[in-house]
Amino acid sequence: MLERIHVRDEFRIVYALAGPHALADQRDLNGNGIPDKVEDVATQLVAGRHLFSDLMGFVAPLKQPRYAQATSIDVFLLKLERGNGLAYDEVRNYRLGFDGATGQCALRIDLLNSHVNQNVTPVHELFHLYQYGYTMFKPRWFLEGTARWAEYALRLGSGPQKPLPLSSASLQEQVFGTTYAASNFWNRLAQLLDPAGRMKLPAAVAHLAYVDGSRVVHDDELHGAAFMKAVFESLASLDRDIGAQRGWPAYQWKEADQRSAQFDADIFGRIQSVVRLEARRAGLANSPELDAFLALTPSLQKDLIHEPE
Repeated sequence: MLERIHVRDEFRIVYALAGPHALADQRDLNGNGIPDKVEDVATQLVAGRHLFSDLMGFVAPLKQPRYAQATSIDVFLLKLERGNGLAYDEVRNYRLGFDGATGQCALRIDLLNSHVNQNVTPVHELFHLYQYGYTMFKPRWFLEGTARWAEYALRLGSGPQKPLPLSSASLQEQVFGTTYAASNFWNRLAQLLDPAGRMKLPAAVAHLAYVDGSRVVHDDELHGAAFMKAVFESLASLDRDIGAQRGWPAYQWKEADQRSAQFDADIFGRIQSVVRLEARRAGLANSPELDAFLALTPSLQKDLIHEPE
């Protein structure tokens, strides 16, 4: 069904021009035989990798020990039944016709094939692979909240924010009980800890353009990159500790345990520790909002039934 492939760096964009998964928009403005939709997805993913790894210092998914077997990130443009995209957290071998009989181990992202070109879903899903490379924890307030923060590496401005929660009840309501809306919490912490919030964009990234000439990266504003990287590193350490305590093999946690709310308090404690350290590094003192946040003690949460993304 998916008879075409476009390769750019570590990304392989797999798509169809006919059949149930045929691209809705097959325009080819530059006449190179590759639909603009496909080229634009590849360009955005390359920009994301430059920003997240080369500029911010996050370890790229294919360089993480968890994904040592993977040799590419395969992106399938599909007629999805629901949602705009999905990133898978395990290495897979699809044995695509492009790879011969033995196939090729890869990480996988699915994207809606009819979404408007230059939408930031590709870089959002790519950031999920970064998350999965660092930690087994998958509460959606962490996954979707920080992935929505990451979108603003490309998008204009720095994203909406709200004052930090000041009680256990508001923490549950504004953070633990949310998904994408948790970005308000992450954006606020990022702004407080890194008020300048500027990326030093290399010319090669700043000048990246889609097929129609529009910019991929809209400005150099992004708050809290060092803070986010420190959070990911701290959670990587925390999940190793918890896995060892419980006798869980590395990278083989049950899905329910990865998403479990029982670890929300532990994760939050690590976030507080990183905030405390980053605030000292930034010379921030006498911040009533941060002080109140650091004094919070979350209540233990029971697991809820999670809907699929």
